[in-house]
Amino acid sequence: MAKPITTIQKQTITEEEKREKTIEELKTSLTEKEEAVTELLSIIEELHKSGILEAANAMLKAKEDIVKIVIGQANRKPVTTAINHVIGMAQLLANLDPQLTTKLLESTASSIAEAYKQTKEKDKKIGIFDLLKAVNDPDINRAIRFILSSLKEFGKRLDDDKS
Repeated sequence: MAKPITTIQKQTITEEEKREKTIEELKTSLTEKEEAVTELLSIIEELHKSGILEAANAMLKAKEDIVKIVIGQANRKPVTTAINHVIGMAQLLANLDPQLTTKLLESTASSIAEAYKQTKEKDKKIGIFDLLKAVNDPDINRAIRFILSSLKEFGKRLDDDKS
């Protein structure tokens, strides 16, 4: 009969064996991914040749100084004002109907392009009677109504801010 096991011996791996195992795993991994590693090395070489790698390394070493400078610059009044403007514009855009905004922007862009084209083609002086006749044109009348309505609403909002 076999002798009973009374103690369990734990296998201890020395530091040297750990290093050897790690090196073998790295060798295996490198041979399996040879193409990717080669490409990565060529990218690193190009970064080194162009000086970007050196600059990035210097930036990493000076990261605390860079962070202090960036925070100092970000705390300046013009920067905080610009950030507040961006936030305000983002809130304005978030409140607008995307379909309406798209229609207004497309209409504006195409009408400006067409007006430019027509102005280049016709070098005609416009008189007072031409203006009066133009008011009867439904498209011009619609645009004038839009502009006047916009001005009226804009004026109302300005008056609301006074109160």
